[in-house]
Amino acid sequence: MILKYKHTNFKERDCMKINEYKINTNFSWSLIEIDWNHWEIKSLTEDRIYFIISWKWYFIVDWVKKEISENDLVFIPKKTNYDINWELKYLLVCSPEFNPKNDLFISK
Repeated sequence: MILKYKHTNFKERDCMKINEYKINTNFSWSLIEIDWNHWEIKSLTEDRIYFIISWKWYFIVDWVKKEISENDLVFIPKKTNYDINWELKYLLVCSPEFNPKNDLFISK
């Protein structure tokens, strides 16, 4: 299977530009650019993997600041609080597939 960029589902949400690649219900894949604060959040059902393409700041995982670098992989298990700050471009894999209804915002 090849999923072409031009066939992705593009959307903008708050400070995010998102290109979704829908594959199946077991996982989803997105290319995301963020240019501000993501807000503290936790997914109640999904494990998430962030592959960092470019960055200008950090992640906060369970209230601890984590420095990141280009090509780092950040794993966020379900039910873990986290926040993303400032400018990032990353690939996001969610398992099972991303569903915004499963996100709980801790602060906004």
